This record gives sequence, C-alpha cells and structure tokens, in this order.
Amino acid sequence: MEKRNLSRKTFLKGSGAALATLGLTSCAARTSGSANKEELADTSDAPKEEGEWKAATCWSHCGGRCSLKALVKDGVITRLKTDDTHEDSPDWPQRRACLRGRSRRDDIYSPDRLKYPMKRKNWQPGGEGFNGELRGKDEWERISWDEALDLVASEVSRIREKYGNRSIYGHRSIVIQGSDINDMSLAGTEAAWHLDEFGSMFMRGMDFGIALSASGGFTTSWTTASQGAFAFCHLYGYGSSSGQDFMNDRFDCRNVETAILIGVNPAYSADSTSFWSNWLPVRDAGCRFITIDPMYTDSAAILGAEWVPIRPNTDVALLMAMCYVMISEDDPEANPLIDWDVIERCTIGFDENHMPEGEDARDNFRDHILGTYDNQPKDPKWASDITGIPEDKIVELGRLMGKQNKVALLTGWGPARNHNGETFTQAFMCAGILGGHFGQSGHMTAGAIEDAGFNGGDFLITPGDRGVQYPANGVDDILCGPTMWRDMLRGRYRYVGDGGSVNFVPGEERDIDIECLYLYASDPLHSYEDASSAIEVLRKVEFVVSHATCFNDTARYSDIVLPVVTAWEKSPEFLMFTNPNAGYLKDQVIEPCYEAKSERWIGRELCNRWGLDGDALFPEDDLTLSWNQISSVNIATAPGEYTPLCSFTEEEAAEFGNAGQARTEGLISYSEFKEKGVYCVPRNPEDGYGHIAYEEFRANPEDNPMRSESGKFEFYCRGIRDLSAQVGLGEVPPVPTYIPSPGGYEEARLLTREGDNSTMAFQVYNPHYLRSSHYYFDNLESTREAFSRPLYINSVDANAIGISEGDTVCVSNDNGTMLRHACVTGRIAQGVVALPHGGSFDFDESDQLSLGGCDNVLTSPTSCGLGTSGYNSQACRVEKYTGNPIPADTEMMPEAPQCQND
Repeated sequence: MEKRNLSRKTFLKGSGAALATLGLTSCAARTSGSANKEELADTSDAPKEEGEWKAATCWSHCGGRCSLKALVKDGVITRLKTDDTHEDSPDWPQRRACLRGRSRRDDIYSPDRLKYPMKRKNWQPGGEGFNGELRGKDEWERISWDEALDLVASEVSRIREKYGNRSIYGHRSIVIQGSDINDMSLAGTEAAWHLDEFGSMFMRGMDFGIALSASGGFTTSWTTASQGAFAFCHLYGYGSSSGQDFMNDRFDCRNVETAILIGVNPAYSADSTSFWSNWLPVRDAGCRFITIDPMYTDSAAILGAEWVPIRPNTDVALLMAMCYVMISEDDPEANPLIDWDVIERCTIGFDENHMPEGEDARDNFRDHILGTYDNQPKDPKWASDITGIPEDKIVELGRLMGKQNKVALLTGWGPARNHNGETFTQAFMCAGILGGHFGQSGHMTAGAIEDAGFNGGDFLITPGDRGVQYPANGVDDILCGPTMWRDMLRGRYRYVGDGGSVNFVPGEERDIDIECLYLYASDPLHSYEDASSAIEVLRKVEFVVSHATCFNDTARYSDIVLPVVTAWEKSPEFLMFTNPNAGYLKDQVIEPCYEAKSERWIGRELCNRWGLDGDALFPEDDLTLSWNQISSVNIATAPGEYTPLCSFTEEEAAEFGNAGQARTEGLISYSEFKEKGVYCVPRNPEDGYGHIAYEEFRANPEDNPMRSESGKFEFYCRGIRDLSAQVGLGEVPPVPTYIPSPGGYEEARLLTREGDNSTMAFQVYNPHYLRSSHYYFDNLESTREAFSRPLYINSVDANAIGISEGDTVCVSNDNGTMLRHACVTGRIAQGVVALPHGGSFDFDESDQLSLGGCDNVLTSPTSCGLGTSGYNSQACRVEKYTGNPIPADTEMMPEAPQCQND
C-alpha cells in the first residue's frame, strides 16, 4: 500500500518534534505517560515572546482536566504553557497538562481542520439517486454558508415530510449517569456538571439539539459510554454515578496498606496531576500495590506493583473465587476474614438467613459460591481455569481481603465496559463488602475510580449554570448504542425508554426507518461499536450531514459538512472534571478560524429557514451564557459553606455585555481568575473536608439507606434481575455469576484453527492510551510521533505464529479487518492482544481494511444485560500480513480535502 497524505504545515513539524522528546520509552511507544513532574515542567529558559497569555484549558474527555495558557500574538496562538500559578506539591498540585493537552495548538491549526462548508461533488438534493455508495470516496466542493444552510434545511424538511420526524437521527447520545439520565437536550434546565464532564463538544451538541427538538423532534440513542455497567451498580446498593461517592479522601488513601487494582492504569487514563498528587503519595506512604490486568502497565511500573496477568472479562470468576476463600477459611476467632457485623446490619442475601422476603433461600450468595446446590464450587481451581491466574495466587488474594487488613479494592471503568458487565460490578462489591472494606479509614471498595481521580469527597467548587432551557423532543424513539447501527440496517429495534434505571420501561419491539443522519456531536463512526455496520448505514440513508472541527471519520461519509468552532474560539467557560477542588477558566483565546461557526448560530439559522423563530429559541448570545455560568460558580470556604468564586467590577461585567452589574462578593476578582486560568482549593489533612466513603451508612444503615430496593448492599439483587427481565436486552442474574460472553475467552479458543501455525485466536481489548483521548488528538502529527499505535502481542505467542517486532499484522473477526504494526513484548498476558483505544478508521476501500487502528472495527453489535457497551473483550485472529507493509502512522496523516473551487 502506498504512503498517503504526506504534506504538513511547516510550523507543526517543530512542535511535534519537541513533544516527541518528552516522556519515558515504553515498548512501541516512543514515549509513555510518566507522571514525572520534572519531565512535564516548562523549561525556565524558554524564549520570551511577545503577545498576550490567555487561559486556555485542555477540553478533552480523558479522565482529567488540566490548565493551559496560550500565547496569542496578532490573533494567532504561538506557544503554550501549563500551570505555573504557585509552588508545586502533592497537597497543592499545579494542574499541569500532559503531552496531549500540550498539542492543542496543533489541533487548532491542523491540516485536517475544516475551513468552510463543503458538499460531496456528486451529491444532489431531492433524494432520487442519492448515490450513497460514493460516500467516503467522492470529491468535495466548497459552498457558501447560505447555500449549505439552505440545502440542509430543505433536505431535512423533505425527509421529515416524506418519512416523519422519527426518520431523523440526531447524534449527540444520552449518557447514563447512574439512576439519573442526562436528558438535557430533551427537556428541562441543563445540569452544569455535564459541561465539566464532557467539555465543549458535548455542550455544543446539546445546544444544537434545540433546533431539532423545536422542529418536531428526532430519534437519538443512549449509551453507558465510559462507565459501562457502573451506570447500574446503585441497584445493588453500591455507589452512584460519580466515583466521588466510592472513594475515601486522598489524604485517607495514604492509610491504605494494600491496594488491589483491577484494570486500573491512571498514568494513561488521567496522566500528570492526579497521578502525581493522589497516587504517588500513597505509594510513598508504604502501600503495597497489586495490579490485576492483561498488561503490565506504566502505572504498575511507577507504583512498584506486583503484576497478576488475567484474561479480559474473566474478573468475575476471580472475585467469586476470592469470596470462596474468605467464606471457606473464615473463623471468627482464629482467622477472622469476614466482617460479620457488616453482614448482619448492612447487607441482604448473603446466606439463607438474610434473603429478601419471598425469594428461595437456597439461592443465597454463600451457597452459590460454595456450590452447595449446583455442585460447582466457585473455588480457586475453577477460577484459575477461566482467568489463567494460578490457584495459589487466588488464595493469597482472598486472604488479603480479610477484615483485619487495611485494604483498598480498586477498579477502573474498563472491566465494566464488557458484555455482562453488570455482574462484574456486583461481584466487585461483594468481594469488598464481605471483608467490611468500606466506611472506615484505610479501607475501600472503590469502583470507577477514574471518575474520582483516586480522591473522594464532596465537590468544593460548584460549576454554575448557563441557564439554557431545552424544548421537549417530540419523538421518544431512542436506540441502544451498542446495537444502533445494526438496528438501523434491519429497520427494527427494542425500545426500552431512555435507558436510565428509573426511566426504563418494559421493552417493546419497534420498526424504525432512519433516512437522515444529522451528526452534530462527536464522531459516531469512530466512537461506537460495529464500525462496519456504521459504514453501511452511512451509505444507505438518503441524507447525511455532519458538524465537525476537523475532517474526521464521520465527516468523510457525509453529504454536507459544516465547520464548527473549537472550545478556544468560543466565549469564556468554567470547566471542572474529576478533581473535587479545582476549577478552570477557558477564555476565548482567539477569534473563530476560517469560516467556522458555533452550533447555536447554525441552529438559529436553520430554525429561521424552517419557519421557526430562531431568536426566540436561542435568545441568549454566547457572552450572556458565559456570564450566567461563571458568575454562578461557588466555592467552599469551610465545610458546608460556599461563596461565589468571582467578583466582577463594572468593567469586567461589561466584558459580558452586563455594564453596570458589578458584583463584589466573590473570593477573587474575575481578572485574577483570567490571569491564573485555574483555581485550586488548598487542602491539608486537618481542613475538615475529609471523606470516608459510606461512613454514615456503616454507622447507621437504617437512617442512611443506599439506593437499592432494600436500602442495603445486596449480595442477592432481585431488582436487577426483574429489571433486566422487563427490559429484555439480556438476563442479569440476582447473584454474581460468571457468564461466558460474546468475544470472551471461550469464544477465542473456538476460533483457533487446528493445525495452522500461521494464525491464532486471541482476546483483543482496548486500553486507554496517551496518544489520544477517545478520538481527540489521533489526527495530530505531534502525538503520532510521540506514540505509535501498535498491536501489543506476547512474545511467546508472536514467536509461535512467526511475528517479529514491527511486522505488519492482520487482525480480524466477523466484524472487520485491520492492519497494525506488532509490538512484541513480555508485558501482556499470553492469549491476549491489546489495541490502544482511539485510533482513526482510515478505511482502505480497495482492500476493505482499516488502516488507522480504530478499535470499533472489531467490536460487536451485541447488547447484554441492561444494554451495557461491551468494548474490552473481542475474539479475533492475528496473522502476519503478506502484502505490502503499512507505513508509519506519521506517514498517513489526515488532511481536509482540497476542493477544486477553493
């Protein structure tokens, strides 16, 4: 295959080379995500340049939020730096950006940045002979904004009149947040937390949704996204939508003596500040770390962790066997492993004496684990055969979980982003609660810790509210994310309500005929399961329109593409993320580049063309929304006491169009906040903000009930059993149960071709990676130079099928085929390959191959349990590719098309 798209802007080459020199070398990556502060610091002898430093802030959805400053001269960003507002220490850390955040300037000015509206050359409006097969192959023509908006408005109207509003799919996707649904683009006032969580891309999509809702409504989708099955764990009485509720405060975390990490790699998922300030002090306090993971991660190396390799999506079997050890070896006097006081007061369903009323006593958790009635003890031997972990190691882990040990059982979201992930979250809870590891100092059972950054407790900053009202959506159709592309193809889907546990309804089969894809938020071709089916849908429907900043994968398969502004080209915003005591200001760094427009402007213009009052639907200008939000940010001054963060002089208020509205009650001036770009509440162990997760519940469960049916932790949960039966997407048993899943270990074994030494079947999973944050950053030469995106394969496995370091390998299953370079290493379990998450689709039409490393080429359109997305275990075949080797990713750079009429 020939090398493609080699040209680059000259100024990017220098910045990319500079980035590539940072970090630690790790296998195929030229750098790894070390949290080493010295390596991330700005050099003191950096050149002094003219211009104005503006608060910028990284806006990616990586699991962290970091401060940036942009040096702007003559309207152009010439340089970036990160937080330098105070002396750095673990207790009061600077909010420093990693290599991804430091590449944001490259993102603004990247060669694939969309400059103006475009339409496919051979597309014509009207629906007749719409030649969908040319999507992804066609040339492009530059058009004006008026022409683009006229075409979009007329085509959406035509399809609405011909097929109805249900035929219009508007992609911005509802994301499950525990028992609360993120329905902000359907009705009601936005919760500003989501500005923090998803950043500007998500808010832009919400705002544009006003136009589609006001014009009669649209079909959309719901997904569990990053949380996986942790979206439903409250049904067991465990946690909530936020990891803050799972975790002890970061100061108490230093009292943990042993931390058992299952699928946790914070050095990659939230690099830099949180690792430096939250994780390393725990290590330095003497904590022993054990990491259970398919790969020996950089986090494990930095923490000095013992590595226990495991097959993906077999964690349930391990946790059940750990419970077996505790139950079978417990002696309240001689060997107290189980916290019987907790069992008696805080749980339901453990044994026949604690079952919910009306349930068969024989179905209790204890007898299920011991195999009393099914004659299959869930013992270490049984689990070893499934997980690949030696029996004696499983026994050791079970004993470590005893009540007398100060243990933190920790997991990230990754293990719950699997088919049948609901039973993982319950098994995880059971293993920790059995030993009483909650509600007391030095003990934790903490899931979804990426959401907390290893730091629990109340948010000391409340993010404010823009005050936008969203009209109700007149269409109630909402597709389940994991199967939505396949459902669109077959014209039928299972309606279950809007996906939140409170909002689930009895499932029903519905016909659906999608003829218009209005893709106004994110990059669904890249970011949703089953990319091959997505291509079929994108070529099947009558009209596809995308909003995008860069010419991303989805835009390539559209008929009309509308360029939208980046976060740095928008009015000021206040941002947070997982750290409960830090907030950021993102100023408007530069004016919009080229012809890019905001989603609110596009929505207003389309509404006017649809005969609606755009000014009434979008009454506020951007600066008014900024004022509403920033002026309503509050900050803690003492436990339970809050005050506005910013005061505003008349001149500062006038910047938002609010002349004369001075506000003097803020803790700092708005000008100071703009200068710093970040405000972090100083912390110390005696400040009164400490947090012990579930402490009140443990002390008095009756007065502080959990959100489960019983108000307790549920070893036996009939609520999730009954809900799954009602919804009909897949059965979830009431007790933790290992269920061989689609794409799991058992399926991978069946794929192996006997007698064929050139190919083997593996489980492939998709760890988060420092090159990109989901689909952000993968289009940049700087991050591609710093981090390759290989397929990691165990050296023993590679030798068995004749693969060497750097070989081009073919990775395939029934969902798709891709080519990647091999990274041969001893840092991954045998029988497992890892494809880092976030690669571009980059489809080669002639050979029907994906060249960019997009993991969703291999993921399956399967809905298990309550519809949890299942990314992290797919069965695949791997073999050495016999065709021409693929070039390095830096030699396949994406670029926006050059229109003939440019």
